[in-house]
Amino acid sequence: MSLWKNDFPARLSAGALLALLMAVPVPAMAQAPAPKPVDPLFAAAEKTYLALDVEMRKQIQRDLIWVAKFPGSATGDFGPLTFAALKRFEEAEKLRPGESLSEPARRRLADAANRARAALGFAIQTDRASGMQVGIPVKLLSKPGTNGSGGPRWQDAAEKVTVDLSVLKPEDTLPALFEKGTDPKVQGRKITYKLLRPDFFVISGETEKGKFFRRVASDGKGPPRSLSIGYDKTMAATLDPLVVAIAASFEPWPSARPATTPSDPARPPLVAAAPSRRRATGLVLGPDLVVTGEAALAGCTEFQARTAPDAAPLVLRNPRKLEGTGLIALSGRIGTPLALPFAAAGTEGALVQRDSEGELLVAAAEIAGSTVSTSLQDGGAGALVLARSGQIVGVIAASPVTKVRVAGIVPVLSYPMLPAADLARAAGITPPSGATTTVMKSGAELGELVRAGIVGITCASDR
Repeated sequence: MSLWKNDFPARLSAGALLALLMAVPVPAMAQAPAPKPVDPLFAAAEKTYLALDVEMRKQIQRDLIWVAKFPGSATGDFGPLTFAALKRFEEAEKLRPGESLSEPARRRLADAANRARAALGFAIQTDRASGMQVGIPVKLLSKPGTNGSGGPRWQDAAEKVTVDLSVLKPEDTLPALFEKGTDPKVQGRKITYKLLRPDFFVISGETEKGKFFRRVASDGKGPPRSLSIGYDKTMAATLDPLVVAIAASFEPWPSARPATTPSDPARPPLVAAAPSRRRATGLVLGPDLVVTGEAALAGCTEFQARTAPDAAPLVLRNPRKLEGTGLIALSGRIGTPLALPFAAAGTEGALVQRDSEGELLVAAAEIAGSTVSTSLQDGGAGALVLARSGQIVGVIAASPVTKVRVAGIVPVLSYPMLPAADLARAAGITPPSGATTTVMKSGAELGELVRAGIVGITCASDR
């Protein structure tokens, strides 16, 4: 059961809400320990919660944003905001006190949150130029574009809502930008919340007709990066809670590689100094044509493809962008071209990809227009989306969001999909004809059906 609509506490003003949602541990948001005497249910929940992996704790908070009006940030910390949201989830799902952190309840929470995300088409979008990522409700903000700084922009059809990502000027500093953004002399602007830290700042406020939020972050190595959200006050009932979700998803510098851990002395690394190679999934669409996701392999100068982890590699050449698709085409005779008919649409299907080791993986996929909800693993950029009947529905060009894992597995998230017809036009191919069938195939059957046409691609050399 989702509590998404009109769920936030009435006592919270819009300014207070935005003050609570912003993104990293700060004194006002770090959820200080509850005053003594401590509620035994609070203490028990805290103990159970903190025993979980930190990424799992963060994912629970992200899910609570969508399901149980959690207005904080996904830090993995535990406090009154998280406890209250867990209680609301228990009440909505008729769970016993303390049961919300059990494994079955966490699955119910994740399922409910994914349904809420899917209802708005909430999908991770990546700026191809900078690599910045942010979650966008694409069913609401259906008008993508470019802002004045050259970064990506998303708006609704009426242009009453605008979300911008920007890379600022090298000479810009956080203190100077913060001072300009909070200058009290600016007429018609009211600052409702402001916070400056060494590596980021947050500002939210109002104008006569609108509301705004801005977060600017700096890694101390390059220009600051910015997320800005502006919207008409008439959209506040919808956008106030959505700002929480969008802000929680913003990644100015997404991790390109998993964090390293100390080597196990019993199992020394195979190649101690070798960097982790970037991987993607390639679709064999012709005798000399392989298509894959561009973002995952940006800057690569040597591409190697394999039909299986232990197969001899083949060098793919002549990369060219398929404009407007997020895909690149490569030349190389490998595998067997996919010979399946294309489907115009579908609702239930499967995703087929090569994982980070080159093994074939098949996952369930829920298709809603041009959005797919699925578990996209490492190496999944360029993954194929199939209907259960065995027809090609489309391809996912985006890189997988693998920073968040539950029990080591990437949870179901929403991704934009390039429809099969657009793929055919961009690649210059004619889809095979074939009779439509209503016979539903299992995931294993679908995987075997396309195995020879799905290859693993590795970036063997970067520029």
